[in-house]
Amino acid sequence: MAKGRAGTGWLVAVAVAMTVLVSTNVWNPFPDLWNWISTSGPIADPPARWQERLGGSPQHVALLEQHVVIEHRDMVEVRSRLSGRQIWQTPADWAAVAGPPARTVVVAGKLLVKGYQVIDPATGAVLRRDERAAAVWTFADYLLDVACRTPKDCQLTAREPASGDERWHVGLPGMGFVLFADNPELTGSAPPTADRIAERVEPQPMPQLLGFPIDGRVYVVDTAQGTVLPEVSPSRRERIIVLGGRVIHSEAVPRDGGCGVTVTGRDAVTGDEVWRWRDNQLGTITGGGCDQRHQPTGSGDLVLATTPDGRQALLDTGFGRQVLLCAPGERVAAVDGNRAVVRSADGAKFTGYSLDLESGGKPKALWNRKVNAEASAAIRGKVVIVVDRGPDRVIVLDTTTGKVRRQVDTDAEVVAADANGLLLGQRRDLGYLAFD
Repeated sequence: MAKGRAGTGWLVAVAVAMTVLVSTNVWNPFPDLWNWISTSGPIADPPARWQERLGGSPQHVALLEQHVVIEHRDMVEVRSRLSGRQIWQTPADWAAVAGPPARTVVVAGKLLVKGYQVIDPATGAVLRRDERAAAVWTFADYLLDVACRTPKDCQLTAREPASGDERWHVGLPGMGFVLFADNPELTGSAPPTADRIAERVEPQPMPQLLGFPIDGRVYVVDTAQGTVLPEVSPSRRERIIVLGGRVIHSEAVPRDGGCGVTVTGRDAVTGDEVWRWRDNQLGTITGGGCDQRHQPTGSGDLVLATTPDGRQALLDTGFGRQVLLCAPGERVAAVDGNRAVVRSADGAKFTGYSLDLESGGKPKALWNRKVNAEASAAIRGKVVIVVDRGPDRVIVLDTTTGKVRRQVDTDAEVVAADANGLLLGQRRDLGYLAFD
């Protein structure tokens, strides 16, 4: 009996070991059998235009006009948007996309290795290489890279992404973040998050001002002029946020068992106060000590705030105006440009709004839609992506009319979307849905 139990134990151990080796792609003695076991069904109903099984679960996916850029843990690949067919792949620890639609490029590199390469998404050809840069930031109109001669002597350069032609460069006294990667965190805002909808990684226009945190100070760069503006030294109770062409000081001090917050927007050149908000919290506070360790949530020049009576509001950081004030219990589900989606207090309805950013007038309600209380939303250009529950489904709405442009039953995640289509991802499966 003892021998029987021991033999069974060895069989179990061998079975477990084989399963681990096969599932991690270390060793596969039965490729056809394993492919049959791991084959997935349709990712959506009605089916996607195309569905492909990747070599691993992607980290980020970017949807371009003609291509799909997929960042994996150790490589980047590009597929055809029309067919899903793989066009090329190359080893890389990180990858990003930069440039306008007609000249979009893939920027890729290795962790802890200086430099990067710029790749043509259509062919996989390397357009140029850099061997000095310690970090890059990618935008729809520029690529920024930083190279340091010494730890306290660095140069930030703005380039045309594809050609590498220099537009301007400025000196910075070091770099205060983790290097050798793409898009390190600056002193701006973080985009809104949504359940089962991935953060957008397609490049956006470069802001007028960028704030670089270096050795406890913030160095503000005017990207239009290519100049460094006066540095800002925050006090112990302050967090500096660079948004909407302003340098914003958020000061939080303990008061009456809570935190008293004063937010001021200042001219980046003179430091003069332009506007002031009292007791509007920007979601930066962590814990009871009024420490501000979180980035505020926002989009473009807009930032999400909580008013003294607990209501959510969207504030224009350029002019200091309130452009949207939620009713008690309502929550901002999505915001992008001059559009916002608000969840009702009972969670059962989404309302789409048009925001008056020109004069700060009253927002206009455009449409309503009943949703599950756990539904999430994101705005991608001219469409609103709604991921609903009970049943699980993805609904694509026109931002202005609320009209349904596409609806499918699926429990997959929306990994990328634009005005013409979206990509669904579920583990290693990727499927494309067009809106036409």
